[in-house]
Amino acid sequence: MPGANSSKAPSFNGETSELLEFFELFEDLADACALTPAEKCKTIVRYVDIQMKQFWVTLTGYESRDFDIFKASILAQYSGAAKGQHYTIRDLEHIVISNVDNDISTETKLLQYYRQFRPVAHWLVANSKISTRER
Repeated sequence: MPGANSSKAPSFNGETSELLEFFELFEDLADACALTPAEKCKTIVRYVDIQMKQFWVTLTGYESRDFDIFKASILAQYSGAAKGQHYTIRDLEHIVISNVDNDISTETKLLQYYRQFRPVAHWLVANSKISTRER
């Protein structure tokens, strides 16, 4: 596993919407390194700050080194984390409004706008927050 300060190391900054991504990156690396569940429990806390580590090690599953239980315990502490990234209609409106005055006159600028717009619109449609037509 990469060192905690390595550019290849997964890291979690406490942002709830990024927790599932952190777990995905960590578990991919841990599986590639053939870590056992016990080793995963011991290793994952190296990739968070000291205050978060002190909190996480008190959660169910850490002492017993049961990674699945430990992961579920961590996710339970972050409201909405199990849902992953989520957006609001306001997020989509913000993207549109912030680009109203931009001169989207090149394909590069259009694609840049599209890369901002599409993930939000896609999530809102997939989660029945807006219809495909509203997108």
